[in-house]
Amino acid sequence: MPAIDPSKAKSTHLITYGTTFYAQALDPTTGKLYVAGDDTVVSLFDLLAQKKEPLSKWTKHDNYISTLSLRKTGDKTELVSGSFDRSLIWWDTTKGEPTRVIADAHQGWIRDSVFTPSGDRLITVGDDMLAKVWDANSGKLIRTLDGHPKETPQFHVTALYDVAISADGKWLATGDRIGEVRVWELDTGKEAGRFSVPTVYTYDDRQRKRSLGGIRALAFSRDGKYLAVGGMAQVGNVDGLAGKVHLEIWDWQKPQAKVITGAENHVGMIASLQFHPTEPWLVGVGGGGDNAFIAFWNIKDLANLPPLEKKPTLPTNRHKANGFYHRAEWTPDGKAVVVAGYHLMQQWTVG
Repeated sequence: MPAIDPSKAKSTHLITYGTTFYAQALDPTTGKLYVAGDDTVVSLFDLLAQKKEPLSKWTKHDNYISTLSLRKTGDKTELVSGSFDRSLIWWDTTKGEPTRVIADAHQGWIRDSVFTPSGDRLITVGDDMLAKVWDANSGKLIRTLDGHPKETPQFHVTALYDVAISADGKWLATGDRIGEVRVWELDTGKEAGRFSVPTVYTYDDRQRKRSLGGIRALAFSRDGKYLAVGGMAQVGNVDGLAGKVHLEIWDWQKPQAKVITGAENHVGMIASLQFHPTEPWLVGVGGGGDNAFIAFWNIKDLANLPPLEKKPTLPTNRHKANGFYHRAEWTPDGKAVVVAGYHLMQQWTVG
């Protein structure tokens, strides 16, 4: 796979559509993109085709769809959707029909999901502050992981936004509104590590008595040693996304932060993170006061950075766009990033 150059990243394909997409799943075989969001519909698009309308649309949920996860089993492609209606739905992508529905998978909004690399387990997180491990073939619950606070420090409701899994399938990480991270051993369900990133949480105790922020993105490095955590730095006004993009990369087993940085002073929130499959780059997308962005951080020298007190930085390339990006995925060849968000799907080419 050839080296990429994020400094030359450019938008090569764009579809605008009247839906805010909170979820996406890229089919690595066909290159087609499944998206879903506030219209409660799972839609299939071909970003590279001239046709800008959905190839198919599936309906079953009755609230926002917040997460999509895709797996390949032989020549079969299966999609699972999770929603604010608390349900999980397995879809036959050939027929566009549900094959399994778990109506009350969580006692709260479902926020995120991910298949294990083997495809035999599905991990979900929700606003009941639980992570759940499901048998992806039968839909049976294997275990529940309970380790996040059930309230904010000010006794308000909280949320469990993110789940990520290591490339070897051994570790999974979860992140919540107040900046708490838990790392779990998948096979046993035991907690393997924890740390806190309080900078991403803001509570206004004067004007609105409301909180904002949280850990909105997590990603393991390819070797599983590092965990990238994304969100937004603390703000003075909880009614707007006026904080700066905030990224921390941790050696989670110590635990110790290796670097704390932003995205060229972009004002906004990281909503999705993913490490490149072969090259030393981390991509992040999001949006806020400065509109949407896609940023690339060069992690080649991550292991050799000076101590945190010396304020080490990472070479960064940030590109601005309109709206807000909610999800991002590298294409299988590593030459492009596909994003979905506010009224759009887009491909950024970097190689």
